[in-house]
Amino acid sequence: MSLRREALCLGDGTHAVVRATTPSTNDEARQLADTGSPHGTWVVAEQQTAGRGRQGRAWSLPPDQGLALTVLLRPRLAPPEVPMLGLAAALAVARVHPSLRIKWPNDVQLPDGRKVAGILAEAEPAEHGVAYVLIGIGVNVSGAPPLPTAGHLHELEPLAREGVAVAIVEELLRWCERLERGGVRELVDAWTARSATAGRRVRVGDVEGVAEGIDDRGALWLRCDDGTRRPILAGDVEMVRW
Repeated sequence: MSLRREALCLGDGTHAVVRATTPSTNDEARQLADTGSPHGTWVVAEQQTAGRGRQGRAWSLPPDQGLALTVLLRPRLAPPEVPMLGLAAALAVARVHPSLRIKWPNDVQLPDGRKVAGILAEAEPAEHGVAYVLIGIGVNVSGAPPLPTAGHLHELEPLAREGVAVAIVEELLRWCERLERGGVRELVDAWTARSATAGRRVRVGDVEGVAEGIDDRGALWLRCDDGTRRPILAGDVEMVRW
């Protein structure tokens, strides 16, 4: 069933830009940003033909079963604070259902560890900071790609795609406002409460240790076997059995 545009309305009356098919919602949102579209503009598509995830990976979306959306943000944040928006987006998705958890930095998972959503944040630099940030979000709502690592939200509860989309965007915009008011620690605490990583033994690249949590930059801190602590700013987390 196609997305119902009339149901994709935020509390302030703003509607989404709805597309049946697009190569990439991030690319379309970038075009809107470059032509002056305001903070909070968002694009949602039934299907992406060239969707991408973190580190250049492809992101596939089963037709009529998921969401591909991108939110245009023009945040009043210093450049070092901008990465926190990716964590905020993951938290916004995770709050759709109380059972969802986040694997650092922003993969949203079912309780058994299968992935239901991913985030791609892209910032456009400006002379004195950041011109805008595109937060791309892909969610498996009622179906998932045929992969053992993938799951979907309907395994927890049947949810309407329009309601999921609106809830995510409104929550992300709220977190952006909180960060602008200095709410980094509030975000860190809320993210940690949903973390699937904190307290687990993990490997990131060639570094292995117990994940202690994240700091105000969004870095993941590991306590290694030799007692040292290492901050991890980027990479893929692999859970390691004790």
